[in-house]
Amino acid sequence: MNGTHHVFEFLEKSSLQDLNGACAIFGSERFLKKLAVKHITKAIGGDEDFVPSEYDSNHASWPAIWPDVHDELSTRSLFGGNNPKVVLVDDADKFVTENRDRIHDYISDSKGTGLLVLIVSTWASNTKLYKLIDKVGFQVRCDPPKTSAKSKTSDEPRIVQWLIQRAKEEYEFTLPKMGGQMLVDLTSNEFGRMDQELQKLSLFADSKGNVSQETIKKVVGGWRARTMWDAVDAAADGDAKRAVTLLDQLLRSGEHPLGLFGQLSWSLRRYSTTSEIVMRQMRQKKKPDLASAVRQAGFRSWGGEIETAQTRIRQLGRKRAELMLDWLLEADMQLKNTHSKEDRGRLVLEKLFIRMAKELGPNAA
Repeated sequence: MNGTHHVFEFLEKSSLQDLNGACAIFGSERFLKKLAVKHITKAIGGDEDFVPSEYDSNHASWPAIWPDVHDELSTRSLFGGNNPKVVLVDDADKFVTENRDRIHDYISDSKGTGLLVLIVSTWASNTKLYKLIDKVGFQVRCDPPKTSAKSKTSDEPRIVQWLIQRAKEEYEFTLPKMGGQMLVDLTSNEFGRMDQELQKLSLFADSKGNVSQETIKKVVGGWRARTMWDAVDAAADGDAKRAVTLLDQLLRSGEHPLGLFGQLSWSLRRYSTTSEIVMRQMRQKKKPDLASAVRQAGFRSWGGEIETAQTRIRQLGRKRAELMLDWLLEADMQLKNTHSKEDRGRLVLEKLFIRMAKELGPNAA
C-alpha cells in the first residue's frame, strides 16, 4: 500500500492493507479528497457508523492540537475492534508547518497504533516528510489526471471513463461516453459539480438505466446551458444577431466568457470533425456522405439533430468548418491571456459567432 497513488487508482482498490502510520491526501480537488477519506474510513470501519477523530487546523488552539492528536494516535478506539484509530487533520497545511519535525519523528518511531491522515493543499515532493510518508505510509493525489507525468493538460478521456464508472456504480445508470464529455465541458472540470449533475441525471434514467444525450443537454446547467446551446445553434444557422443577443443574456446573468467557452467549443468541434470526415471520404475517392459524417462526429438521430446538423454544415461551408479548430484555439488562448477580463472576453465570443454567421472574404480567416 506504500507509495503515492492518484485518487482514481486509489478508489479502485477493493481492499486496503497496512493502514497505519500516516497518509497525506493532497491536491486541488476538494471533492476527490472527500472520496479518498470515505474510502479509507470504509476500509477500516467496514460500515457507516465508523467516524474518525477530526481536527481542523484552521480553528485549532495552538499549540494544544499536537498533544491531542498524538494522544489520539496512541490509543485504540473503544468501538473500533482491532482496527487502527483514524485521526484526520483537515486543512492541515498550517498544522504541518508548525509540527513538521514532530510528525516526522512520530512516523519514524512507528510506535503509534493509529493512522494520521493529513489533508493538505500544498505538498512538495522534495521535502523529507513527503519522501518518508511515500516510503512507509501512503499518499493520495487528488488532482485531475494528466496526459503524462510532466504535462499540465488534463486527461479528459480518463475523466470521462471515471464519470461513466461512477454513474454505474454509485448512481446505477448508464452514462453515454459523449454525455461524459459533455459533463466535463459544461462544468469546466469541476468534480463536485460533475457529481451533483450525475445525481440529478440519475433521476431521469429510463427503466433500463439509460439517459439520452438530449436529456443531458436539457438537465445539466439549467436555463443557462440551454441558452448557450441556443446561441451556438443560432450562430451555426447564420443568425449572428440572435446568437449575440443570447450571449448578452448569459453574460448579464453573471456567466464568465471562459466558463461559457467550454460548452461552446465542445459543440463546435463536432462541425470541424464532420468536415474532416468528409475530406477523408473524398481522399479515399468515396462519394461524400454528409449524414454518415455527422453521425460519426457525435450528432445523434433524436430530435432531428442529424438533419439539422447537415443544414448547418452547409450554411457554414467547407472553408469555415475547416477553420473552426483554428478559431477555437485562437479564442481559447485569448480568453486565458490577453482577453481574460470579462469585457474583453465578450469580444472574443462575439467575433467567433460573427465569423460563423457570414460568408468569408479572402482575408477573413
